[in-house]
Formats: sequence, structure tokens, C-alpha cells
Amino acid sequence: MHPLAKAVAPQGLLGFPSKLQIQTINRCNYTCPMCPYPEVAGGREGVKLDGALFHRLIDEVRAAKRRVKLCLMLQNEPLLDKRFVELLDEAHRAEDAISSISTVTNGSVLTPELLDRLLAYERFFLTVSVNATDAKRYQEIHGKDFWDRVHGLLTGWKGARQRVRLSFVLDAYSVEAGRAFQDYWGGMGYSVRFVPINTRVDSIPGNARIHEFDADYGHCHYPVDTLNMLADGSVILCCNDWKHQDRFGNLREQSIAEVWNSPRLTRLRRAAIDGTLREHAMCKGCDYPIRSSQRLLLEARVAGEALPTAAKTRDVVFHEGAVRTSPDAPPVPVLVWSADEEHGTLSALFPRSHPLPSEVWFQLRIGHSGAFNFGALEPVWCRGTVTSLSTDLDVGDAVPIRINLSRSAEEFQFFRWYCADWHSL
Repeated sequence: MHPLAKAVAPQGLLGFPSKLQIQTINRCNYTCPMCPYPEVAGGREGVKLDGALFHRLIDEVRAAKRRVKLCLMLQNEPLLDKRFVELLDEAHRAEDAISSISTVTNGSVLTPELLDRLLAYERFFLTVSVNATDAKRYQEIHGKDFWDRVHGLLTGWKGARQRVRLSFVLDAYSVEAGRAFQDYWGGMGYSVRFVPINTRVDSIPGNARIHEFDADYGHCHYPVDTLNMLADGSVILCCNDWKHQDRFGNLREQSIAEVWNSPRLTRLRRAAIDGTLREHAMCKGCDYPIRSSQRLLLEARVAGEALPTAAKTRDVVFHEGAVRTSPDAPPVPVLVWSADEEHGTLSALFPRSHPLPSEVWFQLRIGHSGAFNFGALEPVWCRGTVTSLSTDLDVGDAVPIRINLSRSAEEFQFFRWYCADWHSL
């Protein structure tokens, strides 16, 4: 084992990333107008990740006694790396260190045989950026005339289509095209994903802000849970830093834990949690944190529906939640109707079919009822005590409870995010 892989187990919730996003080759063969790659790639192409470094990173995760999500894509077309299946195979076999593997491809080099081979890995998740239902739009969006190839592949492939997600870059002007995309590809059995355009940290021309929500809305998970490594081993803050304005070390010479817990990344992580990340020069112009609110609004338009909200009963908004009665117990669903950041408490309905516990671990999922999705941030479980609660609500087969979260628990710091999402609805 490489000396750098012999890491001491990281301490605490935030002592190690929960996701690694890795660029294995710094090339892309498309010129999509909504993507900064054509503007910044000059002189950079030609670097491949050292296979020995990839192997060492997996060893480091294993030595740290952690299990991470792995994304094999970062500012590139990942399948241009002819070693992709080999790297996927190594990561998939490391089940004790890697919980899942994902990538996003433009599909230009996919074949039916390669699709079958990729999806033979049960913990692998594939997204193909298609963005069109006809050749004209495809050419406009991708800058390449590969429509016949990609369209022919996806319409002719007879494999497990529900495991392949097709994505569409959505803005306020492409709602009708988004509806057509959803009907066309969804009707063939593919999963559909909408990706809102956002202004990135480097303010590259052409990436206009399209959001219609308050800029203070939302949180950025990147400094909190994701380590982003380029093919040369250098670490950048996030996938939105296309100009690579700042580097935070290099994993060819440093360990994951060393880079992750460096003073600069630690300060940015603290700022992200405290809601002051926009004060940092690199992040002040980026609207990535509100992409989920964009998606929520735009997807509602695509579906021709009103903005989704949680179910309402007598003017009370209920949000789905979950508790555990011990750290390793299975989740028990609850309905939460209030969250008080100042006092660290929640009011919820607990199913009468379960014995009422005196202590629970509450899931601080960032987003309610599945309506929001803040990237990779894993749910955290914060310990708290339970007391019975009187209410005039019609609670049916449930028990009203108050959950008093432990302010001394490390996970409590994310209650701020939970409450911010709560009050934004």
C-alpha cells in the first residue's frame, strides 16, 4: 500500500468527503454553447489520470473506513478515456469503499455493446446529455452532427432503459422543448432529468442567469461533501470553476484527508455551512446554490402544473421526514409541521404503530417531500429527545411529538439549512 493511503481514520462528520468527483481525461469532443469548455480548453488537453493514483485513492478511502460516492466525470467527456470500463470495474469491486459510481456522457462514443457492458455494473448510474428530440435542436445545442448516431442508438437499444437517465438543459425559454423531450424519451421508457443553466464562479460570457428566485435561497454542498480532482491530480473547489481560479493541493503528493482538512478548504466548508460562502470572491457570482429552486420552478412549467408544495391540512404544511430509534435502526416515517431554528425543536406526527421512543435520530435531509435536491449532500441524522405534544390537529393514527435536537451534536449545524429550506416554501 502506498504510504499516503495509510491514513488515520478521519474524525467527525466532516473530516472526509462523502463524494469524489474525478476527471480521468481532460478532453471533450463537443462544443455546446451552454458549456464553458470550448472557451477554456485551449492548451489544456492531453492529460490522463495516472492509474496508480486512482488505485491509491480507493485505498485511502478504505483505510479511512469511509464509503463514498464516486463520479467519474469532471469538465470532460469521460468516455473518451479508453480505460473507462477498466476504472469502473476497479471502483465497482471496491464495494467496501465506493457505494456508487456515476457519470454523465454526451453519448457520442456509446454503442449497444458498451451500454450493456456499463449497465452490467449494478451500482453504476449513467446519464446521457441529449437535450433534443430532433436533429436541428441537437446541432444547435451540441455543435456537432451526431444526432443520427445518438438517436439511432437510444431508439434501437433494447436494454434496461429505466436505468439510463437522459438529460435536458432547461431555461425559461425552452419549456415547450422540455415538454416534448419528456414526452418523447420518457415515452420510450427512459428516465428524464432537467438541468437548469447557471452562472458559474468564473462568469464566462454566454452563461446568462435565468433564475427567478431570490439569490439568497439555497445552499452550496460542494465545499461540504465533494472533493473535485482534475486529471493532473490538482484539486479545485467545484465543477463550476472552469477557469481553475484556485487550486487546493495536488493528490499526487498529498492524501485526500490532508487536502480536505487544509485550512483553506476548512474555512470554505465552514462558510458554506454558516451561509456566508457568497462573501468569498470565488463564489460571490455563482448561482449554483439556487439551481434546485430553478429546477423546481421550470419542471413545474414543463409539467403545466402549479409550483409543487407539500400537502396542506387546515393551513398546516406537512413535510415528510424520518427518524431512527437508534443510530443503526431502520428509518421510521414522520410528518413534520414546524421547525424552530432558535430553540432547535421540531413538531411532528409519529406513527402510533411504533412504540414511542424517548430518544431519536432525526434525518436532516436538505429538502422536503422530495421537492428539492441539493446535489450530493448526504442526509445527516441528528440525535434528539422526544416529548409528547398536545394539538388540536386531526392526527388520525399518529402521536404528536416534539423533537428536541441536541445542540452539542455535530450534525446540529445542518439544522440551519433544514430550517432555511423550510421557510422558503
